[in-house]
Amino acid sequence: MKALALKNRARAAAEVLLFISLLIAAVLIAADKRYSDTVLSGIMLWAAAVLPSLFPYFFITAALSSLSVTEKLAAKLSPFTRKVFNTGGITGYAFLMSLISGYPLGAKLVADLKENGLITRAESVRAAAFCSTSSPMFMISSVGGIMFKSAEFGLCLFLCHLLSAFAVGFIFSFYKRGEHPKACPPCGSPAGRAGPGKNTDGIMFEAAFSAVFSVLKVGGLITLFYLFTEILYNIGVLSAPVRLITLIAGDENAAKGITFGLFECTKGLKWLSSCGANAFTLSAAAGICGFGGLSVIFQSLACLKKAQIPSAPFFAAKALACAVNVLVAVPAGIIFL
Repeated sequence: MKALALKNRARAAAEVLLFISLLIAAVLIAADKRYSDTVLSGIMLWAAAVLPSLFPYFFITAALSSLSVTEKLAAKLSPFTRKVFNTGGITGYAFLMSLISGYPLGAKLVADLKENGLITRAESVRAAAFCSTSSPMFMISSVGGIMFKSAEFGLCLFLCHLLSAFAVGFIFSFYKRGEHPKACPPCGSPAGRAGPGKNTDGIMFEAAFSAVFSVLKVGGLITLFYLFTEILYNIGVLSAPVRLITLIAGDENAAKGITFGLFECTKGLKWLSSCGANAFTLSAAAGICGFGGLSVIFQSLACLKKAQIPSAPFFAAKALACAVNVLVAVPAGIIFL
């Protein structure tokens, strides 16, 4: 009873804090016109750098999830995922879709697997650790080509990201190692295979609807975190870490990129790109993409919590992914850039 009462008090205190924070933000936004421009900048950044890289893949993965071919794919991947990740073959499908589409689709697919009873709770924690990746189109085209003006930089960033995902997945395979993957035949898809009455037109329409809804939700969260990061910096909350990192990195723009990237990945990468493509910016960008920023983490946690997948291990996995990405990118940047 005491534990429940403490939990309720903590929840009530968190709600009060959130209410006060949002009220202060609303006053600041209303009093300062520049925040309207910040919102517009966030929307434009999403439209220019994120929308083109995410929308096609959201559509493709939504359509693929309705096809029975995923059964065969899961069966083929099962020996590999069991040996490397300690998970069933169907999580390999979620991993591939996460690699193709990027955040936060992997977390959504893992949550669907858990809710449909296709994986155990321990498996869901392991899978969430490696099924949380950025997409190759975002890193190679948007980050490398558009932001850093170097496709080679983007390709190197993606390869570091891919290697780190395998490393983090292997490390998390030891999470509750004694609990083995669920021995059950794979379903046609994580979200439920299309029924026999659903034709190709129906699959395409639902995939398009799902893609539009998903990409708009991502855009909204990116814009909100873009705005809140600017507010926190202007009121001095982020000034201290920016000054500290500036002393270490020797560049204020790089410091802002790293600091902002912890909150919103795209904004951080945009600031970081002003420093050019080099070994330092590669390692910093890899760390930002590995962590994903609080914006991406909250998007993923919204899916995972719905399936009752614990948040703490996932947050630990993202912190580990950040560190591993940096460690992998340091020698890669020295060799290739």
